[in-house]
Amino acid sequence: MSSSLMFNDGLRQSHATLGEAVSHRVRRACSSSVLSVVLALPLAACSSTGSSDASSSQVSSTPVGATTAATVATTGTASGTVDRSGAASTTGTSDASKSTVGTVVTPAMAASATASVTVAATAATTTAAATTAAVTAAAAATAATAAAATAAVKATTPVAANTKSISGWVTCGGTTDQWAGVTKAFAAAKNNAFTLVVDCPVHLSSGLAIDKGIFIDNGTTVEFSGTGKFFVDNMFHPAFVIANSNNISLLNWNVEWDSSVPIDPNFGGYELNGKFVATPGSTQPAGAFNDLVLTPWLASNRSITFNETQGWVKSIWIGGINPAAVFFITGDTSNVVFSGLKLYVPAGAGGYEFIPMAISSSPNWKNNQTVTGKTPMTAQYAAVPHQLTFSGLDLDGVLMGWQGSVQDTMFENITSHRYGDLQDANGGNVGGIGKWFPPPHLFYLNTHATDPALFNNNVHFSNIVDEGIRVGTARDKGGSDSVSGYALSLKLGCNDCTVDTYTSMRPDGFMDVLPSDGLTVSNVKATFDSTFINNVYPAAIRFPQRGYSHITFENIVFTDSTPITTRGPMGNATDPANDTFVFSNVSVVFHSWAGSGLPLPTILGSNNTISLTFSMLAQNTLVSFLLKGPVTSIMEASPIAIRAGASTTLTWSSKAATSCSATGAWSGSVGTSGSKVMKVAAAGSDAFGLNCLNAGTTASAGVNVTAQ
Repeated sequence: MSSSLMFNDGLRQSHATLGEAVSHRVRRACSSSVLSVVLALPLAACSSTGSSDASSSQVSSTPVGATTAATVATTGTASGTVDRSGAASTTGTSDASKSTVGTVVTPAMAASATASVTVAATAATTTAAATTAAVTAAAAATAATAAAATAAVKATTPVAANTKSISGWVTCGGTTDQWAGVTKAFAAAKNNAFTLVVDCPVHLSSGLAIDKGIFIDNGTTVEFSGTGKFFVDNMFHPAFVIANSNNISLLNWNVEWDSSVPIDPNFGGYELNGKFVATPGSTQPAGAFNDLVLTPWLASNRSITFNETQGWVKSIWIGGINPAAVFFITGDTSNVVFSGLKLYVPAGAGGYEFIPMAISSSPNWKNNQTVTGKTPMTAQYAAVPHQLTFSGLDLDGVLMGWQGSVQDTMFENITSHRYGDLQDANGGNVGGIGKWFPPPHLFYLNTHATDPALFNNNVHFSNIVDEGIRVGTARDKGGSDSVSGYALSLKLGCNDCTVDTYTSMRPDGFMDVLPSDGLTVSNVKATFDSTFINNVYPAAIRFPQRGYSHITFENIVFTDSTPITTRGPMGNATDPANDTFVFSNVSVVFHSWAGSGLPLPTILGSNNTISLTFSMLAQNTLVSFLLKGPVTSIMEASPIAIRAGASTTLTWSSKAATSCSATGAWSGSVGTSGSKVMKVAAAGSDAFGLNCLNAGTTASAGVNVTAQ
């Protein structure tokens, strides 16, 4: 498989992305008053002005970044700027009115489009079913193995026997910022000292203040009860940070996000120690958080020495968007449980007021070591968060749900309601000015490393509901508009992973499959609208890269809710090195197909078995497609619902077949392609099968025709 799963929507490579490792090239012009920089200036590049205080701790009496803040207080400027995104500096304004732009796709609408799926899902012949049965048996064995693995990955953490209310540290119910008290409460609760109970409303007002995130340390349990609630407004730095920490339980959290992300990536700077630090560039709080807050915290609390004698080195940088997450999980973090979290925006919030990212997980340096500018990001020196459980989570008003890398992790019983893309208050500038914000997804798991030991591994999704209530419009309009990507539900590259029981009603689409080895996706119902994304992308499944091995899709129904479909729903996988694609009992339902030819994907590689059915409801037509090894058989019946005594037309074709024969309700040799009108005399269901052969390989397609 591929050695890297890079961020790729066929997009611009220059803008802020989530998965790209951005090079740090610095042009220095250090003096007492000026510092000239280009993309990704290390804030400590000039030793006279930019050193980080490695002895500072987020929970100590000396705030993180105090040394830099002293420089800011004296000069009015930071010792450098952070612009790792590559986005051009632009300007823009935001209207204060609420957005009413765009189509809201409701569960009821999607349910009506899916109601007709039953016929399509069962419209396969006995012959085709025999082929499918063999595939399904193998997939069942895989699923059983995956189920055992799933049970093993759930994190379990000790919970302290005694409890203390957060009211002992904060003023409840007011509107003033309680960051200082909450920080002290979390610090007191670490190492299983007690379970901290948040039982009253608490405001955490950080805005652009990069030093006002809450670090959650080892052995911390925080549970919400009663009227317990956090109000947060973090802007491109995290509200909560879990860095190289373990044995953490976050139970029944209730978090409301109250802010809005500007469409201009140039924030003007960030705030540190109560002072605004003006810096050029884009997504400035993200880079400043990485260099001035997270790096010294790791140095002080995790015994990581950042030795810059061999070049710039800080906490591992993964892009300007991830630090915007409400929860930022990084490095050698393990055994963490999120259970019952509710994360949302106010009910009346517009799309421009949605949370930029819920949860980020990223690699970082391991504890107790010295890293330099030449230290490679390999498993010897770095780790990704592992043994995580996300259970019973409810999201509403989120752009990006999860993004990053994880291992040995479980996502279960998760529901997402409203979602959208970055936009202004009028629903315009979708994706931000220049489309700088990455296309958002409910789940986007890729890798930021080239070492396979740091890839996503042993990750499982179960019982996911993406209600797909879309606020706003798609960013890419087609035609001459630039192409940057779309906000489909699931974007995943993973080894030895499963997705089971997933419902998506996102009009943008269901899934991008990134390079994976051992990925099984099963029991999926996904409804989308190909016209909502302006027919720019295939909305069911896409394979945008290379490196696919042992990929299985089984028991899946895709439904395009648009009245007339012109874009095929499945992308192609054209790398001959692909190995063992299996599609079993996969159905696609259209109201009406008006595209060129049949909407069939091209799947290359070895050991592939692809079984698909396509139902065109308004056209009363069914197409069965079966690829097995090099042989393809395609069979079409129209109409498929008739009166007894009426006729249907069968049309078939094949590839790489030396002969084809009819089975079921018809028989005999029929040639490798052809068409025939068949009369159905009696009421009932007649199965018409087609076996196409070549050198011992048989591809069996089939259709059912029902007479009344």
